[in-house]
Amino acid sequence: MFGQFFRMPVFPGRIRWNDRNTQLRAAVIVPIIFGLFSVLLGADTNWDLYNYHVYGPFALLNDKLDIDLAPAGFQGYFNPLLDLPVYLLNTHLPGIVAGFVLGFMHGLCFIAVLGITRSVLSDAGWEQRWVQLFIAIFCCLTPNFLTGIGNSMGDNTTALFSLFSIYVLMANWSSLEKCSIRVMAILVFAGLLAGLAVGLKLTNGVSALAICIALLCYPASLFARLRGSFVFGIGVLIGTAMTGGYWMFEMWTRFGNPLFPQFSSIFPNELAQPSMVADMRWLPQSIWEYVFWPFIFSMDSHRVGELTIRQVIWPIAYVLFIAYAVRFFWLMLTRRPTRNLEPRAAFVLTFVAVAYLLWMPLFSIIRYTVAIEMLLPLAIFILLASLLHEVLAVKISVWLLPLATAFMLIAGLPNWGHEPWAEPLYKVEQPALEEADKTTVLIAYVREKRPLSWMISQFSPTIAFIGIENSFAGTEKFLEKARSIARSRGGKIYVMASAETSKRARRMQRFADTADLLGLTASTSGCGLLKAAVEKFDLRAAVYDGDRTDGVLCRLGLRPQDEVDVSAANKEYVELARQMVGRAGFTLDPQSCTTYAASIGGSGESYQFCRATLAD
Repeated sequence: MFGQFFRMPVFPGRIRWNDRNTQLRAAVIVPIIFGLFSVLLGADTNWDLYNYHVYGPFALLNDKLDIDLAPAGFQGYFNPLLDLPVYLLNTHLPGIVAGFVLGFMHGLCFIAVLGITRSVLSDAGWEQRWVQLFIAIFCCLTPNFLTGIGNSMGDNTTALFSLFSIYVLMANWSSLEKCSIRVMAILVFAGLLAGLAVGLKLTNGVSALAICIALLCYPASLFARLRGSFVFGIGVLIGTAMTGGYWMFEMWTRFGNPLFPQFSSIFPNELAQPSMVADMRWLPQSIWEYVFWPFIFSMDSHRVGELTIRQVIWPIAYVLFIAYAVRFFWLMLTRRPTRNLEPRAAFVLTFVAVAYLLWMPLFSIIRYTVAIEMLLPLAIFILLASLLHEVLAVKISVWLLPLATAFMLIAGLPNWGHEPWAEPLYKVEQPALEEADKTTVLIAYVREKRPLSWMISQFSPTIAFIGIENSFAGTEKFLEKARSIARSRGGKIYVMASAETSKRARRMQRFADTADLLGLTASTSGCGLLKAAVEKFDLRAAVYDGDRTDGVLCRLGLRPQDEVDVSAANKEYVELARQMVGRAGFTLDPQSCTTYAASIGGSGESYQFCRATLAD
């Protein structure tokens, strides 16, 4: 029945869903599809990229730690190794090519989840390859993975290492109890993969620890299980040291804190206020929220992140986990025979459950769950097959997973920010600066606006940039050092401040150009169609009469209430910057401020550049 459902005719023949070669073709085609999807989305412009994903690798390559002081806030001291490949792609290849490569790399997660799914289902007796392929595809249609395609925030990139770590274990599962050099090497290699993710981004420690714990469920003696988990943990430490060790050592030698400026309560430094940098706003606030957390953040995704995501995959998995636990304990209490899970399936369920239970009280930021969430469709199928007859589990999964994905897509899947492609990808109009090696620039941006620190990469690396009142919780010693840097360099001092950019006006202009291109503004019927569309769909736009002398009968534009007074806004931002640098011991000259253009792709940014002096 279901084999017939999946034998859909395609050119030049039919897809043989149970053919092994179909999975091999999918392993090539799916990453390419995600690469093309990344190109379609446009240039990555997430908030973190504006703040530190560009600045970090630029600072690493140009030894900026020696002259800069927190221009990208505390995030500017994160390990830049994760951002380095993306930065090099974007600066050495055309933007579209770099975008494809990044999306393709993220699409490689499909190979890992397909391998995991094949191992788990084959172990449970499900050799039907169409079932394996079906589940693997929906593992890649989970919300947080999709929102991160072509994105530099690193959650999809590091999930690749965590998922391949699990795949290595699944592919060698039958031999893991042996005490041999080969098996020890496999365990170390799997741990190393998970550790690489941890070193690149510490939040992946949740996945690495969950894998360690899940290995304790391996069907062998207690000693063999402990040995396997321990050896895997050694691999994790090696991998973490490979990708994160150098940076931790660098932070330790410079600031006495391997995670500077985080955990400054444990590793005090005179520049940073004592803190743990734990963002408590995302955590559940009561015992009841801890119990019903998947339902709560599914109804309000802003409890666990900035994006509005409508999804039901987490509540479905949560209900099935509870149903399985209740049934298991009920059968134990009534002394009825229980149907044991196959070892690989038990490992996957344990990993998902433990990782969720660790993630919830530690972070509760949903985009940190990419590797966990991508295995939810497989976990759902395993639980359904355990609670029901296997054939019924397939029938339900064939409808349930597509419906859950359709609900998410129909509700609208946002992303972290993309703009049209343009070359060069990073572009900043600059003032003429003399004696760059003596120049100091203070960055004082308005928190409600996008960060300006990405622009540093387009200036001379010999200029010293200092962040003022950003996310770095500095002390009075921090401000003293800022003044000392400016004084010792002996050159001119400037302030880089936020500037207003009417993005709505810019986007509206693109719509207006499209309407002109389609000829809608050159005819009475076209203008009527535009007015009807604006009214019917309550668009934030207005249709105005055009200059009939050039054949334009109407024009599409902003509503009066959406117009932005750019000049007034810029004056306000300069005043805010003046107050900020004033508290740091500098004086800004408002009359010297000039606005310059900048852009990532077609983003159309701008900033203000002003003269300043030391207050004393």
